Amino acid sequence: MAYHITEKQPLRIVGIRIPMVEDMEENRKIVPDFWKLALQGNQFSEICRLPNQKPSGILGISVYENPKVIYYYIGAATNAPVPSGMYEYEIPAATWVVFENDGRFKEDVQSVFRRFYMEWLPFSGYKYAGLPDIEVYPMCDGQPLHGHSEVWIAINKED
Repeated sequence: MAYHITEKQPLRIVGIRIPMVEDMEENRKIVPDFWKLALQGNQFSEICRLPNQKPSGILGISVYENPKVIYYYIGAATNAPVPSGMYEYEIPAATWVVFENDGRFKEDVQSVFRRFYMEWLPFSGYKYAGLPDIEVYPMCDGQPLHGHSEVWIAINKED
């Protein structure tokens, strides 16, 4: 699993969002349906015009504030104004482990999270920071199913 560790100042994202639930299996149905709906709407092309900060591309962000406030955003890292019907969210400064992958988006992203928890984290000297997880997809036309993507997971040094 190719990865690198990077420091990032606070990250402001702007995009559309959908509520999620604590049941991860249910969320595995909610998120793909949300992407399908988003790709068919006009807001997605608006999101594609927003990125002007790193990470570049279209972002999928899982935000868990508490058991009753869980959202999945499709958005972009930007300092642009928030378009009508969209939301903004700021992720605090953090240390991130960035996993790079090439292949099918859905399967590879799920595999990265599984491998992060089971293979990478226990032997890394880091612990999970509990900040939003970020999926980074390339900017492109159409609805590609594979290509280069990244998964950003916030971490802290173990004590």
